[in-house]
Amino acid sequence: MKRLMIVAGLVVALGLVGACSKEVPVDAVDAAEQAWTEFRAAYNEAETTEEKVPLIQAFMAEYPDTEFAGRLASAVTYYQGNDMDDPAGAYGLLADTLAKNTDPEARYQIGTAMFPLAMELGEPMDLGSVAEELAATRALDFNEMNDIADLALEHEQWEIGAAYAEASLEKATPEAFLADYPDDDYTAEVAAAKAERRQVMGLANFGWALWNLEQPDEAMAAFERAAPIKSVNYVGAADTPLDYYHGRALHASGDAAAAMELLSASAIMGSDTDAMAALRESYAAVKGGDEGFDEWTWSQRESLAKTVDTFTLADYEGNTHDFADLADGKVTLLAFWFPT
Repeated sequence: MKRLMIVAGLVVALGLVGACSKEVPVDAVDAAEQAWTEFRAAYNEAETTEEKVPLIQAFMAEYPDTEFAGRLASAVTYYQGNDMDDPAGAYGLLADTLAKNTDPEARYQIGTAMFPLAMELGEPMDLGSVAEELAATRALDFNEMNDIADLALEHEQWEIGAAYAEASLEKATPEAFLADYPDDDYTAEVAAAKAERRQVMGLANFGWALWNLEQPDEAMAAFERAAPIKSVNYVGAADTPLDYYHGRALHASGDAAAAMELLSASAIMGSDTDAMAALRESYAAVKGGDEGFDEWTWSQRESLAKTVDTFTLADYEGNTHDFADLADGKVTLLAFWFPT
């Protein structure tokens, strides 16, 4: 599925730039931390992209060889590359920062933020080297492996996607999940559920990579392993790309009807534009054209819709309210604002 990440590319072998930590004077560290505190205050006060971007640019120009530069990499992508429609400028800023940065963690953040823009700009960039450089200093965790797999699949680098998706499955166990969060008091039940979700994410990516590597049997086996343990939201939409990838593979294999069944919830109830486009294609294959598609999706929306179970919550004054009493048979909008 397409991401908002549109990041600038890099034409450099990452290994050529030293990735080892170096001795930094204490006063330099203190200055960077003070500058970071001041930057965050100004950044939080800035209300527009046009106000935020110069602040980011100035900080990264002054402190390129800090961990903070890595933290800002995705902001460069989002605000300058996307909001300001300046991918080349964002690419240049990130490439210059990467060339001056020696911190492995920050270099990984900058490199993964740059990769989508590199693809957009037609610049060569080795995504595998981004991951390998950090892996040379420590083991990658599940989220890092999954991010590399996601980026690779989004940009059709199937071999890298398959390799990192398969590797991520080794981290899809309750023990590995708990090891990634040693300071959190997760129960065994929660850890098992989180591990299952990791399995689904890894298998979905692995299956889609294999499908595009022309290994259909192995791909379908991966999808089928994930299907029984996938989770869905309240209205049945999957919270991973599994149904989208599986549905597209089914359509390509000639089973458009089965693809429609898998794609419907994510497309219609999950507002997934990629899934909706795939659903329309499968509908046209089954019906001989897309005439009546909008009417059909509306009827499916009604059949997939669920009545919200009642619940009781306290307001800021501690008074409890029952949802059934508030709704009282009316069409009601539920807005989940910073849920905790």
